[in-house]
Amino acid sequence: MSNLIISYNLMGGESYALVNDTDEYFTRLESLVNDIKQGKGESCKYLYFAFVSLASSTLEYSLNLMLATHCFVKYHVPRYEQHLQVFLDIKFSTKIEITPEIVSEGEFTINKEIPTLQCLKELVDKRNNLMHNSKAVKVQSFESKHTGAIKKDGCIIIPVDALNHDNVLEDSFNVKDNAITTLTSNWCIRMWNAILDYREYIITPYLSQSWLQDNYLLKRS
Repeated sequence: MSNLIISYNLMGGESYALVNDTDEYFTRLESLVNDIKQGKGESCKYLYFAFVSLASSTLEYSLNLMLATHCFVKYHVPRYEQHLQVFLDIKFSTKIEITPEIVSEGEFTINKEIPTLQCLKELVDKRNNLMHNSKAVKVQSFESKHTGAIKKDGCIIIPVDALNHDNVLEDSFNVKDNAITTLTSNWCIRMWNAILDYREYIITPYLSQSWLQDNYLLKRS
């Protein structure tokens, strides 16, 4: 069952509820991670793609809910919506970093040097490369070797000694890997551990108790 944040009108009439479904997201994400840990990703590599999608959705939903809770409690209906929209429009990677400062009204900021923050930003970058992958289909350039070829009578003539024994011109070069080919079980588990840290020290304390406290992810401003 979902958790609710309620603004209840004791005099009767319209009241308001903000639904907290973070547990639903995390339960499904944990099931996916368990499959990856059991090695199922080796035979079903789409699980890695599913992880990026569900992990980033889980994290962003949690951040948006924290911001919505802050605005709902501070500004009330209907004013909270105009304040919330400003926060929702913040870039995802920036939102990870700045949400604790917003909901604590400047009392806490995130420690920018911690591996957790760097991992979560890496997750966002991977999500962007996979979901908004127009750059993946662009022509890549590389340096080819000089074969000693010459132009003669409108033709390109390649010296015989530039060819292998099968009369094939060989060359090697590097191109950028597509983001989907770089996903591994170890990478997914590393991202999962970072999300768990953020959940334990930032998301859960705020959504369950409406406050944050000193921990290794946060520092007082």
